[in-house]
Formats: sequence, C-alpha cells, structure tokens
Amino acid sequence: MFFTVHCQMYETRKRKIFDLLTRKETVSVAELSRLLSVSDMTIRRDIRSMEQEGLLKQVHGGAVRVQRSDMEVPFATRRVEQQERKQAIAREALAWARDNESFYIDGSTTCSELSRLLRGRGRHTVVTDGLSVLIELGGCAGIELVLLGGTLERDGNTFDGLLAVENARRIQVDCCFFSSTGFSDEDVVNAGMIGSQVKQHMIRNARTVVLLADSTKYRRSGIIKLCRWSDVDVLVADSGLPEAARKAISDAGTEVRIAEMGGRQA
Repeated sequence: MFFTVHCQMYETRKRKIFDLLTRKETVSVAELSRLLSVSDMTIRRDIRSMEQEGLLKQVHGGAVRVQRSDMEVPFATRRVEQQERKQAIAREALAWARDNESFYIDGSTTCSELSRLLRGRGRHTVVTDGLSVLIELGGCAGIELVLLGGTLERDGNTFDGLLAVENARRIQVDCCFFSSTGFSDEDVVNAGMIGSQVKQHMIRNARTVVLLADSTKYRRSGIIKLCRWSDVDVLVADSGLPEAARKAISDAGTEVRIAEMGGRQA
C-alpha cells in the first residue's frame, strides 16, 4: 500500500514538473520544492528519475526542458518523407480497423495516411492527439471523433501537455494505431517528449496495439523508450525491413506484417 501511494505521488509531481517545464523551459530545485511542498532531496530524486525517462535534462540546481534539437522535426517536413511506404503500410493496417470499434490514431504522418483511408469505411470512434487526423475525419459520416485536447506543439500537428496526457490516461480503446521515431530488435523509441506520454498511455489502454513504421526507422535512435515488443501485437512495416529484424521481432511475440508498394501483400 505504501509503495502504491508513493508511486502515485511521484507520478503527480512528475506531471506537474513536466507541465511547468513546457511553459518555463527551466526550473530550480528550490522553486519546485516550494511549489510542490516537498523537500529539496525529494525534488532532486524526482529530477534524476525523470532524466532517466528522457523527460528533462538535469542541470546544476534544477532542470531544463529537452531542447528542440532533441524533438521531432515539423510534421509538414516529415509528411513528404517515404510517403509511398507510409501509404502502403496504412493500407495494410486497415485490416485492424474493424467496424463499430474504437481506435486511438496518433499524430504521426503514417497514421495520418490511415485516417484518410477510414473516410466512408463504416462506423468508428476515433481518439486522437493529431491535428491532421482531425482535419481528415472531422465531420466525416460514421466517425465519432474525440480530440484529447491540450496544447498544439511546435511540430505543428500534435496536441500534448497535461490535459492531453490526463485524458489519455482515462480512455480505453479497442485498437491503438501508433508510429514512432525508431525501433530495434528490443524496443520502440521516440525522438523526444512530443506525444510520447500520450502514446504510452494509449498503448497500455488498448485491447490491440498496432505499430505502423517504415523500414527506414529500423535501428534509428530516440531518447524516449515508448515500449517493448511484448507491448505490441502487430508491426506493419514495408519490404525493406531486414529478414533478421523480422525474425527477432516475431520471436519477441509480435506479429510482423509486410506491406508491398501498390497494396500487394508479402
């Protein structure tokens, strides 16, 4: 019981520290200690833990926000990269977009392609933190659209912050469709904090988890560990993914589906 309460208190402080950093970029130990009514030692311990999670960077006397160089590049730039691969992956992923079910669709460029394909295809409840998904599906017949809310981030597409994270914590869906900056034989990673906490909650809160990731992301690094393969039911990638990677991920218990260009399946 004590351990559970302790963890809940840490999670509450962590959210408040992170939210403060999104507004101020830098905070001191003394300021956090005063605002959160805990000791300097507790705050220093929190900062060390949050740095290990990639949520901030520890500096002398306090912490700073992860800088822009560590963040994802703007959505408009990413949208045109590997577009044919992303479209093929989105077509393959449609197999898990079953009628009369609820989905989380993240704000990635690949999932934006998936949301476009959902137009006119049955009835769905779609939860999202992506402006692109809102634009694609807003007002679309048969689609009940739930926006997580929050602040529009500097990538120009993702809604994030305390409100988005808190809403994601409470929502359960039939299927979570998400993408990432990179992945390896062991885990799935993101470049920075934008959207990462929301994705982590939705991965935990979904009955089925489907990762949409083109082969160029294999072995691409990121500072945020989103999940391990044991958390992912299906990886939808393209034919450029090496056979060794397909085997390693399959051996970890994740189904690997390969989408061919032009919609053909391998």
